[in-house]
Amino acid sequence: MFDAGQVSLTDRVYEELMRAIRAGELQPGTMHSVVEISGRLGVSRTPVREALLRMASNGMVRFERSRGVRILEVSTRDIEEIYSLRMMLEVPSAYRAAELLTDELLAPIEDAFGRMQDATKAGDEASFQAADVDFHAAILNVAGNRRVTEVAANTRIQMMDRGLSTTATRTLVDILLVHERILDAIRGRDPHASAARMRDHLVETVTLLLTQSTGDDSLASAYTPPPLPV
Repeated sequence: MFDAGQVSLTDRVYEELMRAIRAGELQPGTMHSVVEISGRLGVSRTPVREALLRMASNGMVRFERSRGVRILEVSTRDIEEIYSLRMMLEVPSAYRAAELLTDELLAPIEDAFGRMQDATKAGDEASFQAADVDFHAAILNVAGNRRVTEVAANTRIQMMDRGLSTTATRTLVDILLVHERILDAIRGRDPHASAARMRDHLVETVTLLLTQSTGDDSLASAYTPPPLPV
């Protein structure tokens, strides 16, 4: 199925397995073997095993002795942990971005937002999500902490790999407007408003995801986000 060197082949196998999970071809709770997946993808066992180990480190699968690999379900704890971490990283970063902003640093944020607008008009959810990732990454880049940027990027990848999305309960226009409010605060060099709007955005998102995941509004209402920067 693939024709590439070993390193890129592992990456391609990883991406194909992630795509299969997002598409529902590999269902949560199901068991699979390295041999089975190798045959399915037409590749050797080594890149499959390496891709699965990477997935296991991200909490996507679990190796079970003498049985194979189990595709793991997304739990409410997963959602809470991912978004608690995002808030700890991205809310202070929005604050710092408003403090440190220059016209040069603002350009990538505005570019990403422009692509979100284009994707909204086209009804292209995949392009919207990609631009959304770039929007948040650009804000983190302005804040200037490389390690925070890397951790936050990995956290968003885990979220997307698990297929976590709120488009079932709100439109792209709704999501775009929330990001416009964040952009306006950062563009206005208002640290407190930037942090507050980023926090509001993430709280709203995790609340919707918890409700979608469980059908239980009480879990979402019980969620306590980290405090705003002082």
